[in-house]
Amino acid sequence: MSALANAGYLELTNGDRAEGEFVRIEADSVVWQSENFGQLLIKKTKIKNIVTSRPLKISGNDIPCMVEGMENEDLMYYCGLRANMVRTPLLSIKTMTPYENHVEGRFLHHGKINLWGAYSRGNEIRDEWNLSTELTLRRSEFRHTMGAEYSRASWNHSDPPTKWNARYGLDWFFRERWFWSNNFELGVDEARGVEDYQVFGSGVGFQFWENSKSALSFRTGVSYFAEEYSIPDNPEADFIAEDKYTAWRFATDFRYALPLGVSFFHTNELTQSVEQGEDFYLRTSTGLSAMILRKVYSEFKVDYNHENEPQQDKEAKDIRMSVGVSYKW
Repeated sequence: MSALANAGYLELTNGDRAEGEFVRIEADSVVWQSENFGQLLIKKTKIKNIVTSRPLKISGNDIPCMVEGMENEDLMYYCGLRANMVRTPLLSIKTMTPYENHVEGRFLHHGKINLWGAYSRGNEIRDEWNLSTELTLRRSEFRHTMGAEYSRASWNHSDPPTKWNARYGLDWFFRERWFWSNNFELGVDEARGVEDYQVFGSGVGFQFWENSKSALSFRTGVSYFAEEYSIPDNPEADFIAEDKYTAWRFATDFRYALPLGVSFFHTNELTQSVEQGEDFYLRTSTGLSAMILRKVYSEFKVDYNHENEPQQDKEAKDIRMSVGVSYKW
């Protein structure tokens, strides 16, 4: 009873201390209700210790958990009547909310929108635009991700190939570091000779580590592809207009914090056909991101795609460098 009567506090790495109470985890930040300054949004990397007497819902646990503080970057807690203390990096915990809010089923959301393009007239005539957006909704340990991308490029009034996709993903964080991942995607990629495609996938993911300096996660599973292809002017004898196949999927996501607020990131995804051993597709994205203003970020990245068996008259490799601006909320 005496523990419940005491207010919590948040201790920061610079020595500051905020009396109040824990509200929730939101992406890479902690929402804290301060007694003197109202509701604060504080980066996890700036937190040295959390003291709260509220029963919490933490990823992978269906019963209330009690926090015992932090040791280095690890959160120390126990759940229910378990005697064993659990320690998990605070950055790896994606769901932590007051248990009463979990019972009520409250949603959290965040997202981003990115735009970049080029327009030129004179010796060079060029129009190129790319728009992408992503929205994430979270309820307890379930995460819904919706995204879309549209791009169009034309040189010297050529017929511009169109690329667009829409996707939906559902992740279930059944343990602190483990999650079950499901995804559906549909779209068009005329530059690769794909008139229409749909992808259904399911698998598991694991967060190897996540701290203030770097993070690495891994996903693997099975995906089903259904694709329709553009018919070339002079199709070869073995040309097929559509294909349906199953493939293994392997993906990693790595980030590293550099000085001056710059972040390095690298993601890659490999799909390997189950039916045809030589048929694989590799996609990578590597770049740097830096905050310009609050919620506004600049981004430079290089996208590399390699399709081992491309469509007729198409190149196996695609490389694209881009500089853009993102707004995150």
